[in-house]
Amino acid sequence: MWTKPGIVILALSLFSNLPSVAQEGLPPDAPLNGTIITVDLSTNHAYLFVDGELVKRSRCASGSEKVLEFGDDMWLFRTPRGHLRVLHKIVDPVWRKPDWAYIEDGQPIPPPDAPERLVHGHLGKYALDLGEGILIHGTDDRSSIGRRVSHGCVRLPDDMMEAVYKAATVGTDVFIFESQPRADMSEIHSDLDYGRPANRVAISPSSSPAPDRGGPAGGSMQSGTAQQRQQ
Repeated sequence: MWTKPGIVILALSLFSNLPSVAQEGLPPDAPLNGTIITVDLSTNHAYLFVDGELVKRSRCASGSEKVLEFGDDMWLFRTPRGHLRVLHKIVDPVWRKPDWAYIEDGQPIPPPDAPERLVHGHLGKYALDLGEGILIHGTDDRSSIGRRVSHGCVRLPDDMMEAVYKAATVGTDVFIFESQPRADMSEIHSDLDYGRPANRVAISPSSSPAPDRGGPAGGSMQSGTAQQRQQ
């Protein structure tokens, strides 16, 4: 059957204007070119995309959203949302155990430079530093994967961590988002170390994104000491 060219062009135009079907793990503001790491906090899943195509996915662990108070200090264990970038790549990261970890364990807080603060193997074999104490890293607690139990960092199983580490470069885009935002959540502060102003916590709307970290800086580090406050 013969069809007029004009009808064919009109049909193609109509189909091209239809909204595209959302791809799992890919937020609408993420680019479709290059290597991209995404984390969906609604489902606790991490994704690796290359040129818009899904390469690998896995479950992950994310921030517990719990608040720890100790004297005049307060910590919010939250994974920040928004557009971040890989600032450093770390092999054999060493966790510098922060004050809140000793408080949680009911142990005395040692001096800041105490050797016992350095814990090897806790963060797995690889880590990606996203800045402000936030890492994507491996873990020695496999049971935590898929749960909201971390202190703000994103934990990945070994095979997924190795894949994103090898695929990422300094400057690789990382999108942390919620595919199903929770209306009852209020963002308090993305930085875990802060004092309690006037015995209250300032809050802002949960839709407020984490700040864009700007251009990439730094590079790869061997046997790096992770100076972050989280794990």
